Amino acid sequence: MLFKFSVVIYVIYISRSCDAALPVVTWHGINNNAAGNQNVVRALKEVDPEMYVYNVQIGEDGDIDKLNSIMMTAINQIDYVCRKIQSDPLLAGGYNGVGVSQGGLMIRGLAQRCPSPPMRSLVTYGAPSNGIFGVPDCIETVDNYELCEFVRQVLAAAVYDPDMQDLVAPAQYWRDPLNHTNFVEGSKFLSELNNMKEEKNSAYKDVISNLENFIMIMWEADSTIIPRESSHFGYYVLGQDNLTEPLEETPLYKEDWLGLRALDESGRLHKYSLPGGHMNMQLSWFKETIVKQFLL
Repeated sequence: MLFKFSVVIYVIYISRSCDAALPVVTWHGINNNAAGNQNVVRALKEVDPEMYVYNVQIGEDGDIDKLNSIMMTAINQIDYVCRKIQSDPLLAGGYNGVGVSQGGLMIRGLAQRCPSPPMRSLVTYGAPSNGIFGVPDCIETVDNYELCEFVRQVLAAAVYDPDMQDLVAPAQYWRDPLNHTNFVEGSKFLSELNNMKEEKNSAYKDVISNLENFIMIMWEADSTIIPRESSHFGYYVLGQDNLTEPLEETPLYKEDWLGLRALDESGRLHKYSLPGGHMNMQLSWFKETIVKQFLL
């Protein structure tokens, strides 16, 4: 009976696929849950009420989902969601991805580590795409640069310990520009996902370079993602933690480790900047500029 039901659902999907927008998978940020991402789901549905949206929830309820966004490793989160989308017949033909904050990094990880079903286009909203090196909102909270810098260095000294890497998800995308070797060797997620290790994963590059569009959104006053330029794949110039460089100046782009240069040169890489701080979603802008142009 279950098999017959799945076949019926799949046939319905096929019959609608010529007319309906591609399904969308949405992924919320850290210390949040699927319910906290309903504003994005509503925005998508307001543009196309028939759009199928799979809103990621890891665990049986919102409290567990929120806890898992912090305590579950990035790879385990991605593997969990991979199993969910692979068992959903309405996603069998592919989907578009929209990730917010940490969810933007996780959903890109989903595209690269779980290529079936395929992601067609990717939207990341304030994502730590090229890592973080700082305590969110620290200076704004304590108004003391020296204290925040001290805390940053203390964290950097311990974060690549294997046990610490497994303790909280952000440890796996903490990127120390003062010790690049430690990051590349010690990171259990980001250095591998961004093809920064000596041995490159050609499958990762294939996934990214074959996206129809990759839309990266950065908040101009973001003090949660440090540096904020990480949302556009920029980062600190190695060897210090004050000056940043754009994506185009990094080896990641120049040597095209991940396919981003190929996307850019073919007009499929799009960078947007929004005023305001982290999570200033501006959903009216999102509907007009992103959903209608890239997700229908």
